[in-house]
Amino acid sequence: MHAPYLINFGSHTEATAERSVESLRHSLRRGREIGAKGVVVHTGSATGGRPREVALAQVRERLLPLLDELTHPDDPDLLLESTAGQGSSLCSRTWDFGPYFDALDRHPKLGVCLDTCHVFAAGHDLAGPHGAAQTLDLLVETVGAGRLKLIHANDSKDVVGAHKDRHANIGAGHIGEDAFRELLRHPATEGCRWSSRRPAARRGIGRTWTS
Repeated sequence: MHAPYLINFGSHTEATAERSVESLRHSLRRGREIGAKGVVVHTGSATGGRPREVALAQVRERLLPLLDELTHPDDPDLLLESTAGQGSSLCSRTWDFGPYFDALDRHPKLGVCLDTCHVFAAGHDLAGPHGAAQTLDLLVETVGAGRLKLIHANDSKDVVGAHKDRHANIGAGHIGEDAFRELLRHPATEGCRWSSRRPAARRGIGRTWTS
C-alpha cells in the first residue's frame, strides 16, 4: 500500500514534519491490519533552502523511531520510493538511497520501491544498452541485496533525464518493452512484487502481480 503523497520528513515546516510522522504511523498500523507486506513512502525533499545534510538529519530524527516501532511479526516493511528528480529531492538517483539508508542505520525493515518512470526521468537510461541491468546493479551495490521489494513498472512519456513524472503504458513510452524484459531477467527482481499503473491510475486503475 502507499502512504499519502504529502508526507515529507525533510520539510523545514514543523507542522509538516509532525503530520508526516502521524500520517506514516497510521499507514504502517493500517498496513499491518490489512496484511500488507510493505508501505511505500516518498523520500521527500529538503525544503526551505536547507542543505541536504540538515534534511537527512531530520529524516533520521523523525523516521527512525517509527522504524523502531515495527516489532510485531506482521508489521510491513517501509519501502522508500525515489522521485523523478524535481526540485530539492532527497532521493532520485540510485546512489541517493545510500545516504538515506545510512541516516536510518540501514534498518532491517527498510526496503526500496523502484519506479521505472521516476529513475528514467531522474537520469538512469533504462532504454540504453544494458541500461536496466546496470541500474539494478547500482541499486544493489548501494543498498544491499534483498532490499528491492517492489517495482512500479511504468513507461515514461518523456525522455531520459527530463525530471518529469509522467507515466505511460509499458511499450508506449521512451523506455520501451526491452528494458522491462531485462528487468525481469535480473536476479535482483526475483521475488519482487510488481505494480503497473496506466496513466489513469489516479482514478484507481491499475494492476499488481508477483514475478
